[in-house]
Order: sequence, then C-alpha cells, then structure tokens
Amino acid sequence: MIRLTTNVLGVFAVKNGRIINKTLFKGGPEQVAAKLAAAVDSVCEEELKLLGELAATGVKKMAVNKPSRFWGNKLDVEFIEDSEKPLDALHLAAELGFSEKHVQELIRDVNLRLTREKLKVVEKDQVLMQAVSALDDIEEVSNRLVERLREWYSIHYPELNHIVEKHETYVQLVRDFGLRKNYSKEKLNVEPEFRDRILDGASNSVGSEFTGRDMEVVNSIAVALSSLYATQSAVEDYLTFLTGEIAPNISALVGPLLGARLIKLSNGLKRMATLPASTIQILGAEDAFFRFLKTGKRPPKHGVIFQYPEIKNSPKEIRGKLARTLASKLSIAAKLDAYGGEFMGDKLSEGFMNRVKALKK
Repeated sequence: MIRLTTNVLGVFAVKNGRIINKTLFKGGPEQVAAKLAAAVDSVCEEELKLLGELAATGVKKMAVNKPSRFWGNKLDVEFIEDSEKPLDALHLAAELGFSEKHVQELIRDVNLRLTREKLKVVEKDQVLMQAVSALDDIEEVSNRLVERLREWYSIHYPELNHIVEKHETYVQLVRDFGLRKNYSKEKLNVEPEFRDRILDGASNSVGSEFTGRDMEVVNSIAVALSSLYATQSAVEDYLTFLTGEIAPNISALVGPLLGARLIKLSNGLKRMATLPASTIQILGAEDAFFRFLKTGKRPPKHGVIFQYPEIKNSPKEIRGKLARTLASKLSIAAKLDAYGGEFMGDKLSEGFMNRVKALKK
C-alpha cells in the first residue's frame, strides 16, 4: 500500500520503502513551518497536489497520518491510519542528495518556529487567566472599601445607606455631593421618587456633623472606588473580547465572563478540553466535593455554572439535570475551541435551551 508522509522536506508517496512520487517544499524555515502547521488538522497545498497525481494513476487506498484531515477533498481515495513508524527525514535527505547538516539545521529552525507559534496560543490562554484573577482582586478590594465607605459616611448621613442599595450609585453620590447639606433637587439627576427620598433623608438626618477636613478624606475613598469600578468595567470588556477570540464556542454557550472563569478554574483551555463533563459541572465547588468524599454527605450538583441564568433561575428540582446538560455542552465547546474545530456555539446553546424548555414543561 502507498504511504503518504509529510516532513520538513516536503510530501512523499512511498511504496515498499521506495519513493514513487514527491512534492518538495519551497522557501525557508518560515514557509516550511507554515506548511507543516497547516498539515496538522487540514491539508497543505503540496499534499493536495500529490494526492491528485496519485488519484489520476488509479490509486484507491492510501495510508496517511490522521485520516480525518483528508476527508472532504472530493478524491475517490480511501484513507486509512498509517500504523508504521514515520519516515526519517535524514534518511530521505540522503536519498535525495541533501546534506545532513542542511537538513538538521532546517529541522531545528522549523521546530523553533512551530514551538513559538504554539507558545503564542498558550500566552493568550495565560493572559485570560490573569485577567480573571485581576477581576477577582478588584472585586475583593472594592467590596471591602465600599463597606468601609458606607460605615464611615453613615456617621454623617446614615439614612443614605438604607436608601441606596447599589454600591456604584452610593459611591457616586458621596463623591459628587459630600456633605449632606450639598444635596439639592437641581443637581440630583435621578428618578423623582428616589431623589425625594435622598433629599428628605439629608434634611432630617440624625447623623453627626462632618467638617470639610472629615469629608475630604471620605471623598478620597469614594474617588478611589470610582476608579476601581471603571477599571473593573475595562477588564470585563477586555475579557469579553479575549474569550470570544480564543474560545468562541464557550463564549457563545455561557457568555464570555463565565466562560473565562471556567477556563481559569480548569487551569487552561487545553486542560478544560480533556476534563470529563462531570468535572466541568462542579468546577468552583471543589471544597464541597472534597467534603463529600470525606464525610459522605450529598455531593455538589454544580459549581460556578450555577451562575448561568437558566440554571440559577430554574426550579431547584431540575437544576442538577440542567447542570449536567450544560457541562456536557461545555465539554464539546472546549474541545472545539482548544483544537481548532468549527464554530457550533449557537447550535450548542440552542440544544441546551431546548433541554431547559423540555424540563420545565
């Protein structure tokens, strides 16, 4: 049987140990590296050329590395997995008259370029994980500071702490108005009912008086918090872009922010692609899982995927089933993203939503 083999020299058709046809790569190490990268999951131009020539001579079956990458080429040839040891490029070089030193240098330079390209993908993966960690740090710091600000400012205007629940709004009011006497109907650009409650609270407050110096320090905390919230928003926007770029299927299925967090908890996209769906289902609930292993108590039904609205807002009795379904879809999405598969995020999302509707009936 004819074997088709591809290496740094080119593409070779071999039968009974002899080269019966070949197409050599042209160009330097950079061009050769690009050809070999294309031949990992698809077919390079030289392979297609040689396949066409062999098919024209009546060849119907061929042994190749990774037959799936040859599917869909519209050639009437059956491709089977080549179980034999790959041909040695140095042996082929000697047969073709190339110097051993030249081929060794070519192999080294091509491998160096291929490794650099692989590392670039890893870098993006690592950057995403760092961004998620940064977001966690920002949230932790801002939550601590806003609680401190609320306690501190409540000495002066305690009523505002009960009127305004949203932290960002509270911080903005403290930053923009400061002393409670500065709140005015003209400057408060909020809904009338909300505005009246704030003004009424300021007018009838039971809080202590603050001096300008007191308020100056409190205001500096509010300014710092406003900056943190702006940074948090910028990091979230960046994560939305980055997750959509390196993990489009995961991003389409569960959203970019939750997708990024799952990748971080998996310690990388490639590792997530190797995890079973049952592990993806409980990512973020490791403490509860180990407690189950130690004490025999009920195992967790879900980890951070509980944040997904369709799980979080569903009746308790079907959350476990939905979590299993979503984890299975995520397992598929991770494999597609990690290994350069086609985009199926919309189909995976549609399949999950159909499951949600079926369980809610």
